[in-house]
Amino acid sequence: MRIALIATHHADYAASLAAALAEEHEVLLVLSRRNCTRQIRPESLEWLRSRVTVRIVPHHLAPLQPLIALLCARHIARFRPDVVHVQEHPTRSMAQLSMLLRGRFPFVTTVHDPKPHSGNDARAARTFQRAYARLRAASDRVIVHGASLAQQLGDTVRQDRIAVIPHGVLHFGRHGGAVPQDHPRRDRLIFFGRVEAYKGLEELLDANDIWQANGVQVDLLIAGTGPEITRLADRLRAPNITLMHGRIEQDVLERLVAGSAAAVLPYRDATQSGVIASAFGAGRPVIATRVGALAEAVEDAGLMIPPRDVTALAEAGARLITEPALLETLEAAVGKRREGDLSWTDIARRTAALYVEAGAGGA
Repeated sequence: MRIALIATHHADYAASLAAALAEEHEVLLVLSRRNCTRQIRPESLEWLRSRVTVRIVPHHLAPLQPLIALLCARHIARFRPDVVHVQEHPTRSMAQLSMLLRGRFPFVTTVHDPKPHSGNDARAARTFQRAYARLRAASDRVIVHGASLAQQLGDTVRQDRIAVIPHGVLHFGRHGGAVPQDHPRRDRLIFFGRVEAYKGLEELLDANDIWQANGVQVDLLIAGTGPEITRLADRLRAPNITLMHGRIEQDVLERLVAGSAAAVLPYRDATQSGVIASAFGAGRPVIATRVGALAEAVEDAGLMIPPRDVTALAEAGARLITEPALLETLEAAVGKRREGDLSWTDIARRTAALYVEAGAGGA
């Protein structure tokens, strides 16, 4: 099968999928320059080029979106695929592309966030609501990363066109090479990524107050950037907190996550999370709240708690730090998930089958 995979955002996800699909199919991978530079290591991009046809288009600034749609359409026409697969994200270019192709190919869209996170994501979704509706309507099949997300999407897309396929593990832009296996610090919990209010940093700091009051020896690492770090700056000066504020290089962040006991996601709302995929890629379990499809993504490879429940968060963190057998059990579960339903080999197989359902030619 000839597969055109268009990812002017979510480059890390699309590159992992493309590499796995390329084991049995011919793949064109179209990436955005800025997103690709941020999410894929240069050596990994060269490794990808040896396996798939890679094309780079400009960043999706608003004035360039029609041009990006035209460039993608040109790359697709030259490749002559059996199916086109795009990623929904805040831009009009993919909806414009679907109109340019006008049913000439089976068309599949991955919708990572059927209902956006609160904050900046929600504002962007309102801006691009009409483009999202056009893109979803033009899609023969739509992929989401959890059954609960399929229910959310059912408001705008017929259920028989929706497929649930998990989000595979991510290796911080690393492809084709061994993932470093660091010995984790058993007392360290890490919170990382873009820090907006919905990520629940305030609840994590409340839990940290409980840990300190109860004498639980937790080394809390906060790594990332966002408005909540500024708002909560005074509380982030607690003696057991290490703050790494700003954009952190992928190799540095990878070592920090691999060297921690677990990642913490005390989110107030969410759909799915690349943080979970990255933590699993580094071999680490998570503590996460039961929002969106996070529980489906974690299953037995982490501890799940209710959102905004500071007491439950503090108890979960204390258990991970003080019960070595529990951490070992969760680490083993992460390994099984990485080799099982979250492996890109399995995800590629399921995705290729969906392409055929959508009308693509056989392998």
